[in-house]
Amino acid sequence: MTPISTALSDSLSEIAPPSFHGRSETIAEISRKWLAGIDSTQFQACHEYLLAVRLARHMTKTDVVTASMVDGDPASGVSLPTVSKIESGTYGEPGFRTMIRLARGYGISVSSLERFFV
Repeated sequence: MTPISTALSDSLSEIAPPSFHGRSETIAEISRKWLAGIDSTQFQACHEYLLAVRLARHMTKTDVVTASMVDGDPASGVSLPTVSKIESGTYGEPGFRTMIRLARGYGISVSSLERFFV
């Protein structure tokens, strides 16, 4: 290691968040633990639940849109304006196809959304 790379490594280790020093878990594993604590019965409205799921998974709205597509076909997923409206609570009641696409995009089961619309 060169003196410059050693100095850079030392300075980066000083500013790295202390919570990640020495952790053997990946970010995906940590995210799964956070998501395990989220239950749809804790929420009064679907939009609150979906927002909590997205934030726990460290996803952007664009990530949800991309994950909702089948084989990258935009017609098979939900649009960004739809995700924004649903998370803000201004969308209304989504139809069955939209619920399937939302479940796929957020990586949750359809049954976890069902309780909000029965």
